[in-house]
Amino acid sequence: MKNKCFFFLFILILVGAGCSKFLDREPISSAVEETFYRNTAEVEAGVLGCYSSLRDVYNIDPIMAGLRSDDCYVSESEGDVNLIDGFGEATTNSYITLYWQYAYFTIKQCNTILKYLDNVAEPAKRDYFEGEVRFLRAHMYFNLVRLYGDVPLITTNIAYNDAGYYRKVSKDTVYMQIISDFTTAMQKLPSSWTLTQVGRVTNNAAKGMLAKVYLTLQNYPASRALLLDLIQNSGPNQLLSNYKSVFGISNEMNAEIMYAVRFKSSSNGLGNTFTYNMDKLPGSPSFKAASDFRGNTPFPNADSIRKSQTFLTGGPIYGSSYYVGGKYQDPGSLKYDGGADFIVLRYADVILMYTEVVNEMDGDTPLTATDASDPLSRLYQLNRIRTRAAGPVPAAVPVYVYNSTFVSSKDEFRKILKAERRRELGVESQRWFDLVRWGDAVTVMNAHFASRNLTTVVEPYQLLYPIPQREIDVTNGILKQNPGY
Repeated sequence: MKNKCFFFLFILILVGAGCSKFLDREPISSAVEETFYRNTAEVEAGVLGCYSSLRDVYNIDPIMAGLRSDDCYVSESEGDVNLIDGFGEATTNSYITLYWQYAYFTIKQCNTILKYLDNVAEPAKRDYFEGEVRFLRAHMYFNLVRLYGDVPLITTNIAYNDAGYYRKVSKDTVYMQIISDFTTAMQKLPSSWTLTQVGRVTNNAAKGMLAKVYLTLQNYPASRALLLDLIQNSGPNQLLSNYKSVFGISNEMNAEIMYAVRFKSSSNGLGNTFTYNMDKLPGSPSFKAASDFRGNTPFPNADSIRKSQTFLTGGPIYGSSYYVGGKYQDPGSLKYDGGADFIVLRYADVILMYTEVVNEMDGDTPLTATDASDPLSRLYQLNRIRTRAAGPVPAAVPVYVYNSTFVSSKDEFRKILKAERRRELGVESQRWFDLVRWGDAVTVMNAHFASRNLTTVVEPYQLLYPIPQREIDVTNGILKQNPGY
């Protein structure tokens, strides 16, 4: 990993990086609150700084969420990466500490912008800026609460010695704030931005993220309403006809991408580190695909398109092994300076979430043959994902769609859906959160370690990471450790 500045949970100095692929601005690292944010342009620069800080979070996310699942494992590294991969991390693990610090630094930046919104003269821009920072704050808390459980909830600027704010609050309270922020963002964000600002969040992105929050909480009616709206009124977002077109630095922020953290190589530190970390390169941790992920059970012959896009294999570099960096390639980039964006939400995920919600709510009603042609049925929507994965096929090959006979029950549909999500969203930091949401994480991960002939046993308390020991020490013990650590 590149050398990074270490930020404590609640630092007071603003370090706003105003540069991204959608707008290039000079950093405002020397600015402080008292002399900045005086007008619309300066507040907007701060908003862009909030986006910029996401890069630190998402350089680590493939380790914190991606490696935690049964999709892949580290093949060439030692130390803190391996400990996360093997559920053996200590409370002092560097990645666990950095993720927490970077996420809270992003939250701090968002809180700062909210403080100075009244200095924005144009009402429309004020709404946009508020929507953006509330969206980003909600996103960070959504990640934090899923990875760490109960966490401190900070919604305003605080002094370093405001000890009362260091206490954890229940995850239910945190989720209430997440829902509030995403709801406000959904109301205030535009449906699209100009081409020079592509990458800034939209109201569709807010709907999709809020739907995922409700799905996580098993509030299926609320999730369904948002997802149905996105199915019926997708606006600028759509499912691309070619799976491979979704990925690659030559077609970033295409119509399927609803929200991505943006990176840019050869741009003074704006590149990503995960492209290098995932690949089989000298000194890289090398994320290798688990055997049950790359095999024919999850990726049958009809799924060669998604399989070839997800994995790197063959030739003098990879041989017969499979590595999971296929979606993040940037062949011309230097070490730790990849240009590939990290996709957080895309329209295919919306479709799959919709099928899951409808199945959980209506799955006891048997599917019929007419459901295959009903655009609002779970079978029809699932087949949108299935048929795209198959690509153009000769008439002589078997049909690559699901039918009401094949998916004959709620449980069978759920099983098929889980497999489709794994294939469709592989190595996009969705799998671990899916396993936890379904209640499958402990069982699946223990089977994963057994398949690797390891004696590792995952315990229920390890569904959450430990609170970083450094943060507990900084708060003189006011911040309490999670049970089990």
